[in-house]
Amino acid sequence: MTEFIPPFPTRHKKSLGPLDIVKYASRDLLSIWPESAFDRQFMATRIINRSIFIANCPEVVRHVLVTNHANYEKKSPLMRKAFEPLLGDGLFISDGKTWQNRRAMEEPFFSEEQVAQYTEIMIKTAGEYVQNWSMLKSGSTLDVMPEMLKLSSEIICRTLFGNQMNIEQITQLSENMADYRAAVGKMDLSAFFGLPSWISGGKKNQTATIANNIHLIIDKVIAEGITSENKDSLLAHFLTLQKSENTLTLQQIRNELIVLFMAGQETTANTLAWGWYLISQCPEVEQRLHQEVDGLTGDSGSLSYNDFSGLTYTRAIIDETIRLYPPVPLLTREAGAADVIRNRHIPIGSIMLVSPWLLHRHKLYWDKPDHFIPERFLADAPVPVDEFAYIPFSTGPRACLAKFFGTVETTLCLAILARHFRLTLPAGHEVTHECRLTLRPKGNLPMQIMTRRHYSRPD
Repeated sequence: MTEFIPPFPTRHKKSLGPLDIVKYASRDLLSIWPESAFDRQFMATRIINRSIFIANCPEVVRHVLVTNHANYEKKSPLMRKAFEPLLGDGLFISDGKTWQNRRAMEEPFFSEEQVAQYTEIMIKTAGEYVQNWSMLKSGSTLDVMPEMLKLSSEIICRTLFGNQMNIEQITQLSENMADYRAAVGKMDLSAFFGLPSWISGGKKNQTATIANNIHLIIDKVIAEGITSENKDSLLAHFLTLQKSENTLTLQQIRNELIVLFMAGQETTANTLAWGWYLISQCPEVEQRLHQEVDGLTGDSGSLSYNDFSGLTYTRAIIDETIRLYPPVPLLTREAGAADVIRNRHIPIGSIMLVSPWLLHRHKLYWDKPDHFIPERFLADAPVPVDEFAYIPFSTGPRACLAKFFGTVETTLCLAILARHFRLTLPAGHEVTHECRLTLRPKGNLPMQIMTRRHYSRPD
């Protein structure tokens, strides 16, 4: 079992004051936490006009996200301000009847049967990257973060739009999304904390122009999709709703497609990039991964959806990766009505935080919480994982709609690429993180690519 402890932000010896929280959070959302936050169960503070509570144990997480989820379904003001220009009434930020109706419409699109069909796209696209990487000289440097972004972008675009988008269009959409994330990252935190906008001195929000560029791209693809014969894409499924009582306008379809692209692109790329880094630091993990993928695929290296259930250690690596580096490390909700939690009054309009970053490294719920130990997610692990202490996709009714899709995608892509290649960290290179709304390796994550010599499974 590995004893590797990957890097994490310095933890403060004492809790920060309100103004220091704002200062640190404006740079990095993971830099605000004191050491004590990793063993406390429920916390509260007040910053000017906003009461903020932190649900930090399974009991309270269950209450907020499951038992009383209707009271906490509304995203925080910062989230709404950040994403309404891009997503409109899309599933990610909608609530009430709109959210209920959209969720019910879209759930069948991500059933196990549907995901099994989507895996053909995942496997084919990953196979193309095997061919691309095979043309690189062994030992050359590969920028892993942008490479994983390209891979995940192609998979989600082919799933959403079939063959209607070429590589140039996918690249254009991805670049615009990157610009949008950067613009959101520069937004001030005044809306989140209930502060007057002049306090934080944040730059003017530049998201509207970029959002319009993205809308134009997707609107064009939708218009082409109306006359396309491609019936297996998610766009085609959405368009069929126009012929039923669950009618969506073309603008609403656009909103939902952008939500799915946003959810399926960066989070997948971040997970794979972090996974490659973690594997590279743990020879015993890498060896066990190679044994599994070599034994399952044999000499051909081919995979299918039916192989997913046999990739137990590969999936454990993915599960442990998003425990240590959850793609969205902070979930924010606004209390729709007053509540009481652990004898503490929760006023209406309060912000309730549920942080996978804290829960996944909590000293009460994990053995060696900062260590990279994929074995903790295997069936024979000595301590079962608490479903409310491990929430990389959130939990309850608003859990990520495509969480099974994402798990299958990351597991299969890692298995296919690890079948053929090793990625190693250049000597002296230090890996750090950056976190605004999502958690990713800072920079391009340069790694050296090595072609593997592998053998067929014995008869």
